[in-house]
Amino acid sequence: MNVALRFGDAGTAIDYARQVALDKLPINERKATLLLDTSRAFLMCSQHDKALHILRAAGELAPGEISGRPAALRLVRDILATAPISVRREAREYTASLAVSA
Repeated sequence: MNVALRFGDAGTAIDYARQVALDKLPINERKATLLLDTSRAFLMCSQHDKALHILRAAGELAPGEISGRPAALRLVRDILATAPISVRREAREYTASLAVSA
């Protein structure tokens, strides 16, 4: 999934992510990493609401993976910066809860 994402093939990355049984992954940090990649893929497809929803799920599983990783914080900022008005408020609230500056 990560390889497809790195090559810019967000659709394939999302397809692979849908095939992963998240509950079968034994470590929450692994689950969160998969969700972060999935969130990035949805953002690449301009599906900001899904990207934010999945990002929040990753944060619930492993908060340190969001607040402690520069790549995750960039993702938060990217969602906030590019989200349509319909998603921007929720994105701002989530960003504020992480104490991330836009």
